[in-house]
Amino acid sequence: MIRIILCLVVFWNVENYFDPFDDPLTNDNDFTPQGYYSWTWKRFLKKRNDLAKVLIACGQHDSGNGSGSANNSGNGSANSTWEAPCIIGLCEVENFFVLHQLVTDSPLAPLGYGIVHRDSPDPRGIDVALLYRKTDFNLLEKRFYTLSHEDGTPVATREILYVKGIYANRDTLHFFVNHWPSKLGGAAAQALRLHASRVLLQAVDSILTDTPGAGIVVMGDFNDSPRSRAVRYLEQGSLTNVSAGDTYKFQGSWGCIDQFLVSSSVQDALSYVKVNRIPFLLEPDATYMGLKPRRTYLGPAYKGGISDHLPISLKIINFTGYVRPPGKHPSHEAILCY
Repeated sequence: MIRIILCLVVFWNVENYFDPFDDPLTNDNDFTPQGYYSWTWKRFLKKRNDLAKVLIACGQHDSGNGSGSANNSGNGSANSTWEAPCIIGLCEVENFFVLHQLVTDSPLAPLGYGIVHRDSPDPRGIDVALLYRKTDFNLLEKRFYTLSHEDGTPVATREILYVKGIYANRDTLHFFVNHWPSKLGGAAAQALRLHASRVLLQAVDSILTDTPGAGIVVMGDFNDSPRSRAVRYLEQGSLTNVSAGDTYKFQGSWGCIDQFLVSSSVQDALSYVKVNRIPFLLEPDATYMGLKPRRTYLGPAYKGGISDHLPISLKIINFTGYVRPPGKHPSHEAILCY
C-alpha cells in the first residue's frame, strides 16, 4: 500500500493587518479611528475575513498546474481540487489579537490553526507569525532570532521566526519566516538585509550540521530580488531558491520579493511552487497598464482591497511504502493525508 503525504505551505505579506486600537508602546496611531487611515472595527473585520478567504483559496489548485508567475492568470478549472494549507507564514501582522481573530472568528476557524508569534522590536509594531494546523503538525520548538547591532542592542526591525515540528506523525520539518528591512532605508537597510541573511544561514547550517538531509523551508518578504547579494548569500549553503515569479508591483514594474528557499530534501519532494494570482486580489493598473494588487489603501484613501502583495505557496509530496499486512493481497490504494 502506498501512502501519499502532502504538506501545503503558504506565505503572504498581508499589508498592515492592524486592529483599530491604540497601542501606547508602538507607533500604530495611523491605524485607529482617529488616525491617518480612519481605521475602524468594521474595516478591520472586512480585512480579517478577506484574508481568511484568500488563504482558503490558496488551497485551490488545478490538477495539471505546476508553478505560476505574475504573467499567469491562476484561474481555476473544472479539474481543480482543494486542500487546507498546513503551514501559513505571515508578515505585517500587528499582534497576537489580530491573529487570534483570524483563526477563531473568520472562515478559517473550522480548520483549527495554532499560532506562533511574539511582538518584535519594529517601531510600528508589525511582526512575522506562523499558523499551523494542529491536527497535522505537532509543534516541537520555536525560536525568534533578533537582529543586533555590534554593541548587542536589538535592531528596530522584525525578527526571524523559526519553527520545528512533526508533520503527519512522520516528517520533521523546519520553517523560517522572514520580513527583511525595507529598501526605503537605502544603504543602511541593505547592510541590515545582508546581516539578516547571515543570521539566517547560520541557523540553517546549524540544523543541517546536526541533521544532514533535514527538511527546511525558508519563506518571507525579503525586500530584495533573488539576484540580490543578500538573497544569493543564502544559496552559498544548502538552500535553493525555488520562487515561482513576481509578487509585488512598484512604479509599474513587477518584482519577486516574496520567496521560498528550500533544502535539498524538500526540493526533491516538491510538487509545485506558485504565485497565487487569485482574480479578486488584482485590479486594473490605470497608470502603468496591466494589473496590480488591489491594496487596502492608496495614500489615505480607503480602497477596500486586501494586500499589495500576492501570496505564494508550495506543496511537498512524499510517497511512503508500507509492508503488506499478513493475509492481505497487494493493494495499490492511495491514502491522501493532509
